[in-house]
Order: sequence, then C-alpha cells, then structure tokens
Amino acid sequence: MCVRSVFSVLVASVVALVLLVSCTSYHRQRGVKNTWRSIDQSQLVPGETTQTDIIKSLGPPSQIINLQAGPVFYYLAEQTEGGGVILILFNSLNEKITYDRAVFFFDEKGALRTYSMSQESIEYAEP
Repeated sequence: MCVRSVFSVLVASVVALVLLVSCTSYHRQRGVKNTWRSIDQSQLVPGETTQTDIIKSLGPPSQIINLQAGPVFYYLAEQTEGGGVILILFNSLNEKITYDRAVFFFDEKGALRTYSMSQESIEYAEP
C-alpha cells in the first residue's frame, strides 16, 4: 500500500511538471514604417531635396536631432524575433533584433547635405 501511494505521488508530480513546461515564440515590430526602402534614391539630391520633401515622402522621423551644422532626421524600424522553452528550474530564450535605419543630414537652410541607410533591411508587416 505504501509503494502504491509513493507511485501515485510520483506520477502526479511528473504530470504536474509536464503541465508546467511551456514554449514561446514572438515577432514584434517597433518604430516607423521603413518606407525609405521603397523610394527612388535618385530623387534624393543633396542641395536640392528639402526637409519638407523628405517628410512628404517618408512621414515624420523617429527622432529629429539639432546639430550646429543643421538638423538630422533619424528614421528607425526595429524587428524582434524570438522563442524559447520555459521550465521550472531552467529557462532558455533566444532573441534576434534587426534594426533598419535611415539618417538624413540637412544644412541650416533645410536642404539635404547627405544621407545614409543601413545595410540591414527588414520587411515591414502591416498590422
């Protein structure tokens, strides 16, 4: 009888442990939509393209930085993908974050001086 109750407790413990194990996966996007990937870069002409042109094409930037030489428009899209296993005594999570950026430098009159885009790009999923 004692062996039977120990066995029942053991079986119940194993079932409880199995029920407490879980897996997770996620996909998250933050920041602005990376529309700079779809514009014709030949339209970005230093000295001619203005701040207004950039905002009309790309929308408001993630951040505007005021430097002595003129403003900087900083656009950022971030994508996070991850997954893992959650156990009682041990958890394991893996995460990959990809940043897609575009930076536009303007002179004090609002004309484009130069710009740069990250080599990494992400596909932006519509919500």
